[in-house]
Amino acid sequence: MSSLRIAPWADELPDDLTPQQGLLLAIDRIAWRNAGRPDPSEFGDWSDDEQLSYVFGRHSQDTLELGALKLRQIPQELLQTEGVSYLFLMNNRLEMLPPEFCEKLRLEGLVLDRNPLRSVPADLFEMPGLDNLSLSSTPILELPLPRHANPILKGLILDDMHWLDIPHGFLSSFPNLRALSFERSEQQRIPPDTFDCAQLVQLCVGGNPLKTLPSEIGRLDKLISLKLGDCQLTTLPKTLGKLTSLEAKAGSGPFGLHIAGNPFKDKELKRIAKLKNPAMTIEALAWARDNGTVGEAGS
Repeated sequence: MSSLRIAPWADELPDDLTPQQGLLLAIDRIAWRNAGRPDPSEFGDWSDDEQLSYVFGRHSQDTLELGALKLRQIPQELLQTEGVSYLFLMNNRLEMLPPEFCEKLRLEGLVLDRNPLRSVPADLFEMPGLDNLSLSSTPILELPLPRHANPILKGLILDDMHWLDIPHGFLSSFPNLRALSFERSEQQRIPPDTFDCAQLVQLCVGGNPLKTLPSEIGRLDKLISLKLGDCQLTTLPKTLGKLTSLEAKAGSGPFGLHIAGNPFKDKELKRIAKLKNPAMTIEALAWARDNGTVGEAGS
């Protein structure tokens, strides 16, 4: 392993990066950002590839990339910096967040994916200004209830959290939530307070062992993306047909209704589930209006 210090703008890290090297690199990146990311004093001895790596590594001034550095702790230097709005800490070895993390940082977006976090403090969901949070692929067992409603948080991603317990009342703490995803998280049902999130435009619950879709889904009339693929649904509720906003952008990226991979009993619905969008969305909503189940409320 090379003993040379890794340049903070390096876009490729050594396979044998140690936690000590990762921490040192994180500290260098923080210092580099705080100094306004100055250009190197001398480009003369650099190859074209090295110069390109530097240029492409210059993220925007409000973004800090500290992912995949094998960090076991939050660098103290991070807690003393200002002006970071988007912080990326995925693919590290963080088992906890220090209390001052939520007290001192003022973030808009935070990604903590694929860290061995077992729990997070309630303060995380009350950070001033934080409107997008991702905790995907962490072994968190239970999410703490915020102590008061948070109208700021707009996006929450909880994918691949196989041991997760979402307590009742947690989601309704975020009245302006617009995007919620907990795909492949072994959820047996959609948490009832999901349907209190009247501002939702995107709901992704695919890959969960959901056997029924509650009739309350009809309350989310702003949805333009609803992912239900690869669940255990055998039918659809009549109220799903009310979500006509799903048709507006169906077929464009993630938008529309996605129901492929479910063991539907009805032959026509099985056929529809094999279509591509926008046909899948249009025909599935029509099927729900004409043939959907009635009164299948969530428990």
